Amino acid sequence: MASTVYQVDPKGDILLHFPGSKPSSALAVVDVDAKSRGEQPEPWSPAASVSTVTTTTVCNLNAADDSSDKRSDASKPSEHRHAVDLRVSSSVLCLVSPVFSAMLNGPMAEGVAFRAPGSPRPFPITLPEDDGEAFAILANVFHHRIEQLPFLPPTAVLISLAVLVDKYACAPALMPCGVLWLQRAATRPHEEEYAGLLGRCNLLLFAYVLDLPWQFSQLSWDVLLMHRQLLKDETDYGLELPIPPDHELLRHDLHGEIARRKARLRRDTNSMLMEPVSRVTSQLGHAPGPTCPNAALAIGNYMALLDANNLSPWRPQFETDSFTAIVDRAVEVAAEAGDDPMLFFEMCSRYRCACDGMAYGEGVHLARELGRLLKGAREWKLWVCLDCLKNGGENRDACRVKHW
Repeated sequence: MASTVYQVDPKGDILLHFPGSKPSSALAVVDVDAKSRGEQPEPWSPAASVSTVTTTTVCNLNAADDSSDKRSDASKPSEHRHAVDLRVSSSVLCLVSPVFSAMLNGPMAEGVAFRAPGSPRPFPITLPEDDGEAFAILANVFHHRIEQLPFLPPTAVLISLAVLVDKYACAPALMPCGVLWLQRAATRPHEEEYAGLLGRCNLLLFAYVLDLPWQFSQLSWDVLLMHRQLLKDETDYGLELPIPPDHELLRHDLHGEIARRKARLRRDTNSMLMEPVSRVTSQLGHAPGPTCPNAALAIGNYMALLDANNLSPWRPQFETDSFTAIVDRAVEVAAEAGDDPMLFFEMCSRYRCACDGMAYGEGVHLARELGRLLKGAREWKLWVCLDCLKNGGENRDACRVKHW
């Protein structure tokens, strides 16, 4: 089996060996339909120029080669996956990770053998369950080799890093790079890798493991905006996030929090669409007599407009569309109907009508009122608070992201 040696610290006293086990990026959220069609994403490696079938090679992480023959090597089945060796400093590992500190300084077999007189240097330690390529990135972060870090890793690699961070309890060491990578991902709104629902879910898991409250809140709101389902109530179990509820990295009820936010989002969406009707009815007084015909006509036309554009809560499409799709459609409808006189309500000329309490010239255009309400719809920020998720919402005053 071929092996790649990363000289992270040329004077390091530890040689971490990764024999080519299954990469932890398999825990990344993927398109199930694409997998069923046999579509496989192209494997990513921080050192794409290293052949996976050659003898031991020494290289650095920013090496790159776009030649087609090397890409074909990287895409071969798992039996051709090469091993990875990392030469690192034991002092650095012990500083950033309590797990490595316990391993090397405690009574574990690796630590006893490492401290024994005459033990080889660098001392070999095998980690068969870890992703060597992802650990190479992590090791460069630990050793402050910033120039060797990728500009923005794919989301599957970020999940591999999250698995390692979770296992070795080293989130603080990766936080600065994690924040930077999430900021860069946010600047790519047209790339499905980072801006699509699957990509956002992977970024959400990454922010969750690294304990990044601001980024987690924003990403949870993005997921709420894009997920194609508005729940009827908090007990509706139709929520199908791409993240499995029993995902290895999840320790808290993220699905329950998302479901509660989506139920509230549905209620607020219904209220927003019906608010123009409420404005009309609030203009009507309590004078005896029949309902104002102008009000009945305007409200009837408005409800027919919503129904014709699948914006009525009883329409099946309203149940399955994402919040973003509903808002986009409502904005378009409100703009097109902004000059429709049949949607304008004003005081009628009937004697003793319900609209007698209105001032002369006062009126409500229902489509324009809807357009006004829609301007702030995407800023509702019904995000999931990371601190509330982890402590059960017991102390909101201590949350790092202020919310209501």
